[in-house]
Amino acid sequence: MTQPAVDDMRRQIVLREINQGALAGMPSEISENAADLVLAALDRYDDWAAKGAVGPSARLARIAQAHTQDTTSGGLTTGNCVECGHPSPCPTYTWATTDRDPLATWDPADDEDEETNR
Repeated sequence: MTQPAVDDMRRQIVLREINQGALAGMPSEISENAADLVLAALDRYDDWAAKGAVGPSARLARIAQAHTQDTTSGGLTTGNCVECGHPSPCPTYTWATTDRDPLATWDPADDEDEETNR
């Protein structure tokens, strides 16, 4: 299927969805403009999704890489994070490397170890 055919099919689907209801079967300039807005939004989303390799997970990896434990050329360390100075692993490194539900609320106790919660 060629790209213009796909674009036309997407337009027809969007127009069908917009025109269901009071304007069913009545094409109008309003529905055409609405279809253009919806298609533009879908195109922006497709572009964003296609950049998955440079999207949120890659950004989290770069954040985690910046928040690593300091080490000198001789291998000695203070045990602190290079970026923020907190004891390593710092809260930012933990946040960037831990799988979390993005819709869940954050509870600081989730990042505390058992002994500090007592």
